[in-house]
Amino acid sequence: MLMRNNKIFKFMLFGALILITTKLAYTAEKFFLSADSISKNEENNTIKAEGNVNITNNNYKLKANEITYYLKEKKVFAKGNVIIIEKNTNVIYATEAELSSDLKSNFIKNIGVLLSDNSRLAASSAKNIKEADKTIYNNVVFTKCKSCKERTDKSIMWKLKAKKATHLKKSKIILYENVFLEAFNIPILFVPIFYHPDPSVKNKTGLLTPKISSTNTFGTVYEQPIFFNFSNTSNLITKAKLSSKEGLLIMNDHNAISNKSNLKLKYSLTEGTKIRINEPTKKEIRGHLDLKYIYKDIGNWVYGVNIKRSSDKSYLSKYDLSEGESLLNQNIFTEWGNLYKKASFDLIKFQSLSDEYLVSNLPFIRPSISFESNNLNNKKRNRNSSIKISLNSVSRKNNKDVDSIHFQTTNNKSYLYNGFLIKDFNIFNVDAYNKNGTSNSKALIKFFPKLGLETQYPLISYSKKSSFLIEPKIQLFFSPDDYYNNKIRNEDSLELDLNSSNLFNYDRYSGNDRKESGVRLNYGVLLKKINSNKQSLSSSIGQTYNNNKQELFNKNSGFKNKRSEIVGNIIFTDDSYNISYDYRLSENFNLNRNNFNVQTKSKNLGFKLSYIQLKGFASTNNSDTEQINYGFNYAINKSWNINFYQLRDLAGATYSVPFKTNIGIQFVNECTALQFTYTRDKSYNVDIPAATNLSFNIKLFGF
Repeated sequence: MLMRNNKIFKFMLFGALILITTKLAYTAEKFFLSADSISKNEENNTIKAEGNVNITNNNYKLKANEITYYLKEKKVFAKGNVIIIEKNTNVIYATEAELSSDLKSNFIKNIGVLLSDNSRLAASSAKNIKEADKTIYNNVVFTKCKSCKERTDKSIMWKLKAKKATHLKKSKIILYENVFLEAFNIPILFVPIFYHPDPSVKNKTGLLTPKISSTNTFGTVYEQPIFFNFSNTSNLITKAKLSSKEGLLIMNDHNAISNKSNLKLKYSLTEGTKIRINEPTKKEIRGHLDLKYIYKDIGNWVYGVNIKRSSDKSYLSKYDLSEGESLLNQNIFTEWGNLYKKASFDLIKFQSLSDEYLVSNLPFIRPSISFESNNLNNKKRNRNSSIKISLNSVSRKNNKDVDSIHFQTTNNKSYLYNGFLIKDFNIFNVDAYNKNGTSNSKALIKFFPKLGLETQYPLISYSKKSSFLIEPKIQLFFSPDDYYNNKIRNEDSLELDLNSSNLFNYDRYSGNDRKESGVRLNYGVLLKKINSNKQSLSSSIGQTYNNNKQELFNKNSGFKNKRSEIVGNIIFTDDSYNISYDYRLSENFNLNRNNFNVQTKSKNLGFKLSYIQLKGFASTNNSDTEQINYGFNYAINKSWNINFYQLRDLAGATYSVPFKTNIGIQFVNECTALQFTYTRDKSYNVDIPAATNLSFNIKLFGF
């Protein structure tokens, strides 16, 4: 028993000595040391730790098989499976390392660094120079491709090899000298000097990934983007696109943001070929401007501009800068408001990119001013009410100017009676036009009241796994006939199309110059079923009745007689499918409008299909419009992906014509992205013949 107690005493004594030594080291040098065994050599003035050695301080953690700490020189020498973990940044692997007492490395042999962005850097040695705040690596290999048992060094897709690399910590860059870029261990490029930001940098000025493509319009194209980082909130991307047929195109994209403002500025310039009808083809200066700026002042005031302008109609489409617009807006505005009141001031001008819009008919709004208020802040209100006042001044090159003032009050109240949701409302409009806005050149004031009643009766059935809703809805409107249509020029109510989304609108005319009049009735029913497995199926169907003829209500817009065509939709959604169908039926149940969309997704496959058909709606030289576009995206495995997209015109064609076809193959892993794209575009334009485009893009992650 005495023997056993003696062993316990010796063990406790040894443990106490270790704790005392460790604590002394921590107190003096601000780090904590633990190991299987720790001893102190008084003659050499060193502390030696062996077996599962761990040293930590506020910024670093070191692991090694063995360390020797020289108390006088305040240096740490680590050997065997050395791992240095820098706080929130890099992990360093080495066979041997010399460190200062704060665990910052001085010299390391056979180093491997796992950077904070998962890039990897290996070197035969590394030396830290404190005075210059830099680290010098010799015989360097850098990559972001993983190297493990499954992926040997020989199978790494790419790596940089350099005789020397310097990590300039103040500048936050890694500078390489005599650099080879290798792909699958084959040298493909040599540069004497190369640098990239270290992982601590989110944005830094430098070259971005170039792009190479080939088209029959531009020939061979090389595109080189350059990123300029002005600050954390401001940057510029300049793209120089050089083509064998069209020369140089410069595109700039500037972004700047602050607490009060946001700026997005894009512009481009080139001396490109312009094809003209009945005129010789020649090169001329072409370009565009796209400016979006918004500034928020104190007091909820907002000022902004939204200007997009092109040198000619076809420029944006030809140089792939278009977002599908047929009209470009130039808008200067200011707004003020909250939930209860708001005001706005707009100046708007348009530029046509299509022959469908004559320049002489394009309006210049100079300006449009509006003010709105409501009583929602009055908690004691008996009814909801709102007021809107607007002033519009429109001019055109054909001298058809219109100046008008519009006043509208809206008043409504909702009730619940025996399960019926009932809402009554009244709307009163006063519209005043100067003589330049009337057909007889006389000033005119129009008073137009409207009374309405809306009721719906939702019926809901619940079960353990689903719920079912059926909800009939009816709207009834009373208003006088609008006898002023032939006296007021129509500026803002030129388009009308009945569909399931606007069936229950109070007024299907979009502006002030035309209003639905007479006795009107909108009626329909909504069905909806929701299952517990997140499946949802809904459908609506309805129709509208007018006792008199509206100016723009015709067969093409869904109105032929007093009763309109029948409109409705069907929508189904779950985790894998999203299907919608919108339709319009004639009295003889002929489909005059079809709009079908489906999206599916599974583990590896995503599919999209969209079909639209309109009868009696002109498209090119055909009386009907009928188009279909479809595509899929298939993930072959974790890295390889293939996608396909096609748009076809089905109207009046014996064999449907593909407007646009796009095929892409993409490879992406942790260090590389490769993309090959084929595009065939037959969208006709005088300046843009049918184009075939082949492009190849490669991106190396890590810099």
